[in-house]
Amino acid sequence: MARSSTSAKDREWISVETSGLDAVDVRIINRLLANGRATFSELGAEVGLSPHGAADRVRRLERRGVITGYTATVTPASMGRGLDAFIDVRLLAQTPPETFERFVGTLPAIREVAFVTGRFDYHVRAACKDADDLDATVRAIRTGGGAAQTETRIVLRSTEFPTRLEAR
Repeated sequence: MARSSTSAKDREWISVETSGLDAVDVRIINRLLANGRATFSELGAEVGLSPHGAADRVRRLERRGVITGYTATVTPASMGRGLDAFIDVRLLAQTPPETFERFVGTLPAIREVAFVTGRFDYHVRAACKDADDLDATVRAIRTGGGAAQTETRIVLRSTEFPTRLEAR
């Protein structure tokens, strides 16, 4: 969320101001989303800037918090974790959400945790080695994570769509 006020107090929590992105910024971001290892020369050639101009744009986007990092992506199956599952979790009334989040963050199978609305408190994505690993993960969530109830679904097939920005 962006605010028009930029006092010292406000600057502490402003993470991204999206209203200042122009078409060149969007093209640079989309190129980096597709290939985070693109060189400044490649970026510049794609958007009509010199390598130095592209580097300046990228650094500005980093300073503003639009670009927050670069990472390699790995297929869980290639790492021996080919069983993908979603685990919905309802916490016990006395379980603080922060305690649950810290706990599941220590479990090797957990890929993502989302605090959600609806019947359950959390939607957890796990990449497990096999059914026994999934069983152990669910049991750990129930016993050590402070869960009152879980519901697990195994993913049969999934499709990921790349993140893209649209030029305004």
